[in-house]
Amino acid sequence: MQKKLIAAAVAGALATPLAIADVAVSGSVRGALKYDGAKSEWSMANAGSRLRFKASSDLGNGQSAFVNYEFGVDSGAGSIQTGTTARLAVVGIKGDWGQLSLGSQWSTMFNVVGTFIDQSNIYGGVSYWGSSNGTGPYRNPNSVYLSTNVGGFSISADAVMSPGTDNDLDEATIGTNISVGGVSMGLAYADHSNGYDQTGIGASINLAGVGLSGAWNDVSNAGSGFGVTGTLAGVRVAYEENDAYADPTIWGNYAIGLGGGAKVIIEMANDGSNTSGAGILRLDF
Repeated sequence: MQKKLIAAAVAGALATPLAIADVAVSGSVRGALKYDGAKSEWSMANAGSRLRFKASSDLGNGQSAFVNYEFGVDSGAGSIQTGTTARLAVVGIKGDWGQLSLGSQWSTMFNVVGTFIDQSNIYGGVSYWGSSNGTGPYRNPNSVYLSTNVGGFSISADAVMSPGTDNDLDEATIGTNISVGGVSMGLAYADHSNGYDQTGIGASINLAGVGLSGAWNDVSNAGSGFGVTGTLAGVRVAYEENDAYADPTIWGNYAIGLGGGAKVIIEMANDGSNTSGAGILRLDF
């Protein structure tokens, strides 16, 4: 009898989670039928599909621990993406004081400035100039991120510390956001160990149903870029340029909601030489 009670107790312990956390599974499948104007070619392609796991655990005193873990999915090939897919893998703590997190996560520069520029699905972001190759930081791997609020200002900062590099600190960024009435503004500065320091400023406003946003950013030893986006009745049109391209890029998109998390998105772009476009069928769950 005693052995049966011990066995039942062990089985019950194994069946009970050691830590209690709220876990949510979500994701997005995005297939695109694309036309490449430069090649005069049609193709079926993935448009940023992903599978996401989120979990949080109450630590008491208004604080919680959380994780956000994403897998990139190739909807065309029907496979999980591997290699450097630049997806999220974050663990952190947050409370009334703000947030501290570590891992692969959205960069301060994108959160503060990039969101005013790149509101596209495929073709935008040309003016989001950054680093040596003209691509501004979206998600930063190997990073530490801190955010808080001070006197009405949202302050955020991050540091990228990749293993195997010659520098302890590869990149450090600080930024701030403020909203006054219907105007939102962001300002950020990033110090890079490679000398490509980045400064960015962005703003947005909504007037009588018309949304306007824009941003300018400059990279030392590389160049600068700016973009302006207008939105009316769900139609978004943007003008972007930077010093790496002879001609500006003009792109636009429109989303048609189908209900149940499904939508069709039409997006087109012209870079001065060619016109390309895509029809995206997207389901968020």
